[in-house]
Amino acid sequence: MNVKERSNIIKAHHTRRPKPWRTIFGALALVAAVALPQVALATTGANHIIRNTVTVSYDNTSGTPQSAITASVDVIVNLVAAQAILSAPVDQSTDPATTVIYSYTITSQANGQDTYNLIAAITESANISGSTVTIRDETDTSTISTTTLGATSVAVAGVIAASGTTDIIVPADSSNNGQVNGIHVGSSTIIINGQEFSLASIDDSNGGVASATSIITVNGNGVATPIAVGDQVGERHIFLVKVTPGTVTSTINQTITVDLDVQDSSAVQPVVNDQTITTVTVASLTVTKYVANVTSPVVGGGSTITLDSGGGAGSITYYTSGVTGNPGDTLEYLIEVSNAVGGSTATDLVLSDPVPAFTTYTAGSMRLDPGTGVFVGPADGDTDNDGGETNGTAVYIYAGSGGTDNGPGFGNGVGGSLAGGVTTYGSFKVSIDN
Repeated sequence: MNVKERSNIIKAHHTRRPKPWRTIFGALALVAAVALPQVALATTGANHIIRNTVTVSYDNTSGTPQSAITASVDVIVNLVAAQAILSAPVDQSTDPATTVIYSYTITSQANGQDTYNLIAAITESANISGSTVTIRDETDTSTISTTTLGATSVAVAGVIAASGTTDIIVPADSSNNGQVNGIHVGSSTIIINGQEFSLASIDDSNGGVASATSIITVNGNGVATPIAVGDQVGERHIFLVKVTPGTVTSTINQTITVDLDVQDSSAVQPVVNDQTITTVTVASLTVTKYVANVTSPVVGGGSTITLDSGGGAGSITYYTSGVTGNPGDTLEYLIEVSNAVGGSTATDLVLSDPVPAFTTYTAGSMRLDPGTGVFVGPADGDTDNDGGETNGTAVYIYAGSGGTDNGPGFGNGVGGSLAGGVTTYGSFKVSIDN
């Protein structure tokens, strides 16, 4: 159990730590010790039948011994509810289209079978709405609102072998039904002294017999584990909390907070709580348009960027303003699209750029860096299975990774994808008309 898991049962609004199991059942231990003198139970599993029998022997008036007479009284050990131990999974991030799954373990600390209510409440940040949370069983086949955990206690001290199987003697419960207080073959996992064991078999043939014991057989887990009389034997289950993001109306990441409350159905113990925060990452794109006069380089203004687009001219400095040119000069436009670090992946990224009036597109001048740092040169046609196309009046660059011009006609290709923290570039040249 990690620190977060241990601490989650003593969160601020549940300040009372569960009493150690041994302490909770101290009084019952005294009764059990009388009923079963051969085993000094410090705790006793629920539904165990404690029988006390008195024997009266006597002689008649002539001194002849008579048959002894007996009288018995039975006491059934009650279920003493206890807070379950709830794991605390790590917070996750997701994109708006993807459900996240938190896998929880819940472990019994009671002395018998108990049912626990599972309640999840959701809180969204300001710019996301319609998110949902559901609690599902371990196999994700059905929605659940409760889980039932079996439990009992050790009646005879010993050591669980590291390998093979080991029989654990436990108090019999009040019925012969092939299980002990809900622990049965098929139980998810058995926890004893913090160690996890799978169940091999159960001998409950003495179920319903007063002051009897049953046998729980577990498989070794690779660690030899000493057990003492009174050690709790509890089931551990797994359940899933699924968080599905709603609609995001912002370019800023959003959060979905889910508070999970777990309490035994009798509500005699404080609630155990865990909180998860799911960060919904969104694509946050910025676009910058640059230009350079490649015929007669001039110093422009605004923001600048210097790179080699692979057009044969080497590194060129591009500007966001202040560039001039003469009729006949060639201009190269550069489009930069960046997705913010931590943003979710943008998809179908298309750069559509009309060729400016009084300019003529320079054939074969398109360039594309899909985000790898290397420019490639898409052909001008509209069915070349590459990342760009033009009809001379507009340029379409299917930017990012995986874009293609193979679509139903000009301008109907499929844009690529751009992950968070990645930048893609597109460029093309025009000449100023004479």
